[in-house]
Amino acid sequence: MIVRDATGKEGQGNITLRIEDIHSKMVRSVPTQFHDLLEIATYVYSADQAIKRGADDVDNFGGGWRRDLHFVVPVRNLDFWRSANVLATLRSTLGFLSDDNYQFDFVQMDQDHTIQEYLEFNDTQQLFGRPEQVVMFSGGLDSLGGAIEEILTQKRRVVLVTHKSTPKLNNRHRNMETLLAAKAGDNAPHHISVRVHKTKGLNHEYTQRSRSFLYMSIGATIAKMLGLKSVRFYENGVISLNLPVCAQVAGGRATRTTHPKVMKGFQEIISLVAGEPFTIENPFIWKTKADVVEVITKAGCADLIAHSMTCTHTWEMTNQHTHCGGCSQCIDRRFAVVAAKADQYDPADHYKVDVFTQSRNKGDDKIMAAAYLERANQVKSLTDVTQFISSYAEVSRVFRYLDGSTAQAAQRVFDLYKRHATEVTGALDELVSRNITAIRERTLPGDCLLRTVYESGSVISVPTAASAEKLPDNIFRKRGGVWEARFQGRGRHTILIQGVDKGAEYINLLLAHPARETSVFEVVCGSEIGIIESAANTGLDHDDIEEGYQVSVGVPLGDAGVVADRKAIQQYRGRFNELVSEKADAEADGDHERLEEIQIEMAQLVAAVTGAQGKGGKLRKVADRRKNVRDAFRNAVDRAIKQIDKYDKPLAQHLKDSIKHGNDAVYRPEIAIAWEVRPVAND
Repeated sequence: MIVRDATGKEGQGNITLRIEDIHSKMVRSVPTQFHDLLEIATYVYSADQAIKRGADDVDNFGGGWRRDLHFVVPVRNLDFWRSANVLATLRSTLGFLSDDNYQFDFVQMDQDHTIQEYLEFNDTQQLFGRPEQVVMFSGGLDSLGGAIEEILTQKRRVVLVTHKSTPKLNNRHRNMETLLAAKAGDNAPHHISVRVHKTKGLNHEYTQRSRSFLYMSIGATIAKMLGLKSVRFYENGVISLNLPVCAQVAGGRATRTTHPKVMKGFQEIISLVAGEPFTIENPFIWKTKADVVEVITKAGCADLIAHSMTCTHTWEMTNQHTHCGGCSQCIDRRFAVVAAKADQYDPADHYKVDVFTQSRNKGDDKIMAAAYLERANQVKSLTDVTQFISSYAEVSRVFRYLDGSTAQAAQRVFDLYKRHATEVTGALDELVSRNITAIRERTLPGDCLLRTVYESGSVISVPTAASAEKLPDNIFRKRGGVWEARFQGRGRHTILIQGVDKGAEYINLLLAHPARETSVFEVVCGSEIGIIESAANTGLDHDDIEEGYQVSVGVPLGDAGVVADRKAIQQYRGRFNELVSEKADAEADGDHERLEEIQIEMAQLVAAVTGAQGKGGKLRKVADRRKNVRDAFRNAVDRAIKQIDKYDKPLAQHLKDSIKHGNDAVYRPEIAIAWEVRPVAND
C-alpha cells in the first residue's frame, strides 16, 4: 500500500492526527525529526486499519494474516530517514509488532507545514509543576495500576498520555481522569489525549497491532518537549512476554504492545530520532495481573477497578456491558481479580458473558477459556526452568531482551509464569468451591467453564487454529513449541500435547517409519546429540548459545550441573555417525558381539551428552548404561501416551498396542495407517 502525505493538498487529507489538551507553547519546541516521526506513525496506524488481513474472520487465523505494506512518505530530514540503521530498526520493530512486512520509501517533502495545521490545542489546560515522567495510560487495569503506582505510591508528578481509539470510550476516560484526580489531590496528573481521525473508508481492520507505535511516538514526543528522556508503559509480564495461550492467539495476534523486543526496538528508534539515549520501559514486567490488582487495592483504589476497561472487543461495549467476557484479556482479568481477592470490586454484570458460570455460545470463546486454564495446569505441573523451556521453546526468544544474564532471565520468566499458573488454578478452585452446590445440582449451564472443568477433571481438548485446508485423518506432529495429534479423523480439531516433548518426539519418529525396527540406542543418542547441536529446535539464536545455554533442554548453565560443551558435541556427532555406519555393517554381517559393543558405546554417548563426560569433553569410561537408555526410552514414551490418554483414549490405546520396544523399537499397527508427521512452524 502507498500512503500519501496525510495533510493532502491544501490540507484536505483523509487522515488527521489530533493531540488534545496540550499547551501551545510546548508545540513550538517539536524537533523536525519528531515531527516526521509523528506523521510516519500516523500513516502506519491508518494503513493498519485500512488494509484487511486475509481471513474474513480474524479469530480463525488463516494464511492471509501477514500483509505486505509499502509506504511512500515525504519527510523533512531525508538523509536521516534513509539511513540504513534507521530503516532496519523501523522495519524490524514494526514487522515484529504487527506481524507484517514493511517497506518504506522516504522522499523529500516539497512544502513543509506547521504542526498546528493538524493539531488541535486547548490553552485552558495548565501543567501543574514540572512533570517528572510521561506514562502511557489506556484506561485498562494494568495502566490504572501504573498510574496509581506513579501518582499515589511514588508521589511522582506525571503526564498521562491516552490514545482514544474510539469515541465510545470518551466518557469512561473522562470519568477515570476525574476519579484519579480526586484520589491524587494536589498531585493530580495532567492528561493529554491522542486521536487519529480517518475517513470512514479507512476503517476495515480491527486488530490494530501497530497502534502502540503511534502511542509511543506521541508519548516520546511529549517527553522530548518536556525535557524528559523516558516513557513508561505499564503492562503485566504475562501479557508482555507473549507466550501464546493457544493456537488461537498466535503470532502478532497475541498482543506485542510491550513485548521486550518491541520495547527495545522502540527505544532504539526514539534514541536515533532524539540523537541521544532515550528509555522506553515497562516497570510491571515481573508482575502478574493479580499482582497489579494488589497494587491498586493496597493504594486504597479498589473502587476504581470497576471503571477500568480491559476488553479488546470495544465494538461490543454497551452502557450495561463494558466487557465482552470472552476475549483473552477479559478472561485474564476475571481470573486475576479473583486471585487477588478483589472480585467484589469487578461486578460480573459488567461482562456480557460470565466466563465462569454462563453458557458460551461461540466456539472460539470456549476454546480460549479452556486453553487459558489448560496452560496454567501444565505450567503449574512443571518443576524447573528446564521443563518450562522444553515445553514452551518459543519463550527462549525473549531472554536476550531482558535485564541480567540469560540464565537469570530464564529463571525469572519461569517464576513469573509459575506464579501466574498458581493464581489461575487457585482462582478456579475458589470459584468451584463457591458454586459447588450449583455444579452438583446441575443448575449451571452444562457448557460453562466451572461445570466443564469439574465434570471432565480438567481434561480439555484444545483445537489448533483453523486452516483453509482439510485436516488429515491421522496427525502426530510438532506445531511450534507443542505437539498436536488427531486419530482416525475424529473431531473437527487436533489435540495439543505439552510437557512430554521427548516421548512425543520418539513416537513421531516411529510413526514416520511404520514396521521398521530401530535401535533405541540410536534413537536416544541421535536425539540428544541432534537437539544439542541444532539451536533451531529450541528457538535459541547463536548469541544465546554463546551466553551459556545447554541447548538440548534450554537450561542456563550455572548450578544446573555439568553439560557437554560445543566442541565435545562435534566430536560426539562424528563418533555417532561412525557408530551408525558400523551398526549397519554389523547387522549385515550378523556380528552380534559388535552390535552389543556399539549399543554400549551409544549408551555412553548419551551419558556424556547429559552430563557424564570427563575433562575436555572426552568420553569417560562408564558402566554398561544400556538398561538406563532402554528405561529412559520406555519411560518417555509411556509418559507421552499417558498424557495423550487424557485427551484421546482411542489414540492412546492404539499407541500402546502398536509400539513395541526393548533393544529395538517399532510401530507395527494391525492395519496400516498413514500419518502426517512433518512439523509445522508456529510464529
